[in-house]
Amino acid sequence: MDTDRPLEEPAEPVDLPRPHVLIVDDRPENLLALESVLEPLDLQITRAESGDDALKAVLTNDFAVILMDVQMPGMDGFEATEYIKSRERSKATPIIFLTAISKDDEYVYRGYDVGAVDYIFKPFQPDILRGKVAVFVDLFQKGEQIRRQEEALHEAEVLAREIRHRDELFESEARFRLVVDSATEAIITFGESRVVDFFNTEASRVFGIPSSEAHDRAIEELFHPTSRDDLRSWIDSVQVGAEHGTEDEESARAPRILTALRPDGDTFPVEASLSGVPLPSENTYTLIGRDISDRVKTERELRDQAEALRASLTELEAVHTKLKDRQSQLEEAMAERSRFYSAMSHELRTPINAILGYNALILEGIYGEVSGSQRSSLERVQTVSNHLLGLVSDILDLSKIESGKFELAPTDVNLTDLVKELFHTVRPLADDNGATLELEAPDHLPLRTDNRRVGQILLNLLSNAVKFGKGHPVRVVCRAGADGGAAVDVIDEGPGIAEENLQKVFDEFVQLRPDGEMGTGLGLSISRRLARVLGGALTLESELGMGSTFTLELPATVEAAEVVG
Repeated sequence: MDTDRPLEEPAEPVDLPRPHVLIVDDRPENLLALESVLEPLDLQITRAESGDDALKAVLTNDFAVILMDVQMPGMDGFEATEYIKSRERSKATPIIFLTAISKDDEYVYRGYDVGAVDYIFKPFQPDILRGKVAVFVDLFQKGEQIRRQEEALHEAEVLAREIRHRDELFESEARFRLVVDSATEAIITFGESRVVDFFNTEASRVFGIPSSEAHDRAIEELFHPTSRDDLRSWIDSVQVGAEHGTEDEESARAPRILTALRPDGDTFPVEASLSGVPLPSENTYTLIGRDISDRVKTERELRDQAEALRASLTELEAVHTKLKDRQSQLEEAMAERSRFYSAMSHELRTPINAILGYNALILEGIYGEVSGSQRSSLERVQTVSNHLLGLVSDILDLSKIESGKFELAPTDVNLTDLVKELFHTVRPLADDNGATLELEAPDHLPLRTDNRRVGQILLNLLSNAVKFGKGHPVRVVCRAGADGGAAVDVIDEGPGIAEENLQKVFDEFVQLRPDGEMGTGLGLSISRRLARVLGGALTLESELGMGSTFTLELPATVEAAEVVG
């Protein structure tokens, strides 16, 4: 036995009325005899002298048991029983047939068939009949007791449910007040009299008024006089919606900005929403608001910034227009310069070639013997003319690149073989300068590119390395590059280039030659542009006193369609 559980309290006894018993017989003396037999049971006995009287009695009372005579004039006991059993309220009432005549089996069977619980022949033993009736009376009383206990239990459950609902309502109200008091918006409620009846914690903070002082204060007093008329008309519009359910209510609930007032006279903007709920007693209104001073300030600053940006945009548009005009002028000037370069190059090449040709004939003695001093002068003329022809060729290449008319002729190239061929071309110059040429490269380094233009770049790099290498070895390293491409490093051990001049060497007509050696100042500029046209790049790494390394990077394939200006 679990001693920790409290013992259940016994159910309180139910005070039941004396049970009703219906006796039905067409002979009064039989009814009197039945009353005498049942008298010790202390019952409320109802008499019925016919089947019709029995039915009427059943309509007005609930009986613990019915003692029914079988043979009666008019409606007999069997018919009366059928009617009683057909009625929902009385179909469970036990019926005992009493008869002195209908003792055949067919009567007994019919009695049980219509719903009787017993079939007793007269004369009967009073004690036996009384005992049987007492059993059914006791069952009825117990059933009645159970029914009443169920009713009491149901009433108790209803009461418990009401108590639970009331507790839940109190709890809900407590949670509501907790949520409302912890809300980040000011929440104020008031009735049709427009007197505040609820003022949450945030409202106290925003309006600077303790909740106790806000109660019983008119809602208009919380706002600046300039906003009070708007607030009154707003409340009226919400009231119309609340009373009549018009569409105006939704528009009336849209947030509005009002000017609020603190006790110290300070004003501040409040964004508020207002709603009304119709109640049986009166309409109740809820105003929810927040201080938007920071937002208004931010919006003002944003508007000022927007105005400043618009002004700046106007200025930028004017500058852009000027720059666009300048760009058009520059493009036109560049095109004009390219046309001039091209025309000048073509015009100069013919007389320069004539000079070189006639000068070569004189040096060969075609026109007579040449003295030593004359030969020296003619050789200088030859050198200057070759230099001038190179300058004209460079300018022509530059004009083609700038005008976008530069054409490529891609072929399959072994970069290693190309470098070896260039070594044969540069070797006389290297011998004159006391330099050696060294190559580090795989046997086969395939590319599809413009052989002549790659050779032009590398020849320029090799010539410069020899000229400025001060007789030191010039190394060329060929290696595989990214995505199947290749790279060539041309390394000299010359005086190097200062960091501030690393990019200047690629500018047009710029020469950094401390020894005053003659040059066009276009070789590296054209080489870098050619590298880009070929889809690659030309870069430089150098340090004073440590020599220079020019690196040409080339893609695996270049197509003629990739030519750009």
